[in-house]
Amino acid sequence: MGTAPRRRRPQTAPKRRARLPIDRRRLQKKARIGLHAALDDVADHVQKRVSEISKEFGRSKAWVRAHLYGGSKSARFMRRVKKIRLYDAYVHWKSKEMNKDPPDGVPYKLAEIKAKIQRERPNYKVRPVADQQVWLDAYKAHKEATARDKRVNRKGEQQDATSSLKGVSNDLDTLKARTGVVSMVIAVRPEVLFTMEPWVHCDNNTEKFCNVALGKTPDQIARLLEMWTVHGPSGLISDAPKNADEMKSACRRLISSKLDDIIALRYKGGVPPTVKMNYDSYDDAILVPHRVRLLGWTFNGGKFKNPGKLAMVEVRALYNGLIDQSVRWELVPEPGEGEDDVIPITTEKRSRKTRSDKNKKRKPRPVVQPVVPDSSESGSGSGSDSD
Repeated sequence: MGTAPRRRRPQTAPKRRARLPIDRRRLQKKARIGLHAALDDVADHVQKRVSEISKEFGRSKAWVRAHLYGGSKSARFMRRVKKIRLYDAYVHWKSKEMNKDPPDGVPYKLAEIKAKIQRERPNYKVRPVADQQVWLDAYKAHKEATARDKRVNRKGEQQDATSSLKGVSNDLDTLKARTGVVSMVIAVRPEVLFTMEPWVHCDNNTEKFCNVALGKTPDQIARLLEMWTVHGPSGLISDAPKNADEMKSACRRLISSKLDDIIALRYKGGVPPTVKMNYDSYDDAILVPHRVRLLGWTFNGGKFKNPGKLAMVEVRALYNGLIDQSVRWELVPEPGEGEDDVIPITTEKRSRKTRSDKNKKRKPRPVVQPVVPDSSESGSGSGSDSD
């Protein structure tokens, strides 16, 4: 039997497309001039909003980004905004209205409410826009009032941290074996509720360096970092003030001790004078003669005042500022360094009180003679029995 003849495709000439304009690429490039600038603006706006949301609600930037973007690293997508359906808002509104005063005291079930909504005329979709907006606002307020934060899986977080740190340790050991690179890594928990012990990765040579150069072991440094991370700068202070009087005394003591340090720096190489903090004559006693200033003082309307006379809200803010260095002493630049024109130093000396009768002739003060008792009177009243 012979093979069937192979079918040949008809030979057709390829279709030619119309010629593109010569300056097509130039026109396309010109049309996309502002494309990347617009994308950069969107990215900058997103980063700015992430920072604002982080500060407003007390969340970290990483937490905000994790809830803004989803998916894996290779497939990121933006968070979808869940819109509130008008039907859900009306069901919520209708259920509140029907169950406010039920006839038999038994609330209506969801199926009964939906069946009644289906039979209603006019339908909820054709009601006035103002009424629909009232339903939506009430439903949105209800959802915000009943919203809860998701439960944090502390055990899962700790297991994740342990696994990641173990991988870091293996990688650093491998790096040291291959290249001889010496490293030191410290990991601590971010908050009080996180139950993880401080983790330190270093070799014996690095541990000796910490003992000699810093005077502390790596474990002690890790504990200090943990206190700083969990409680802030005040976590490093062992004797924290316990009441209002101790906090006011601590503020005065910190201001005076740091003033001594800045005075010693101002008169470096010589014998520094003994300077006491003067809140009433700050300009005359501190700023002008010694050219040092206290930055960050925004309390009492910007006027210096003894911390013992400030309100407790301002005392706490002053104490925290002295701890985290937002309120600190600094040297005023010497004349000729160009800053005197920007920050002029002017002092207003307080005038002494003057008498109300100044420049008037005053009468001499009368001299009061001391009263001397008469001896004859005292003798007559003695009751002698000579007669």
